[in-house]
Amino acid sequence: MYFDYTFILIIIGIIISIYAQSKVHGTYARYSKEPSRAAVPAFRVARQILDSNGLSDVKIEQVAGQLSDHYDPRHKVLRLSQGVYNSSSLAAVGVAAHEAGHAM
Repeated sequence: MYFDYTFILIIIGIIISIYAQSKVHGTYARYSKEPSRAAVPAFRVARQILDSNGLSDVKIEQVAGQLSDHYDPRHKVLRLSQGVYNSSSLAAVGVAAHEAGHAM
C-alpha cells in the first residue's frame, strides 16, 4: 500500500508559516515601542543607507498597510508602510534597513 505524504508536508508547511508570521508580528510589536538612540525616522535611515551605497536613484515611498514594506526592483522604489515610514522605533529602523538591503 502506498501512502502519499504530500498532504502531511503541506500541513507542516502551513503550520511553520503561521508560526513564523506570528513571531515576526510579535517581535515587531515589541520593538515598535522601543525608541532608537538616533531618533531618526526610518525613511531617513533608509535614504542614508541607499545614498551611501550609490543608490540615490532609488525612491522611497510611504504605502498603506502594516508590515507591507518591500523593495520594487522594476521601478527602483523602496516602499515603507505607514507604521514604519515616520517612526524612529527600533523595529521601524530595522525594517527600513532590511528593505534598503534588498535594494543593495
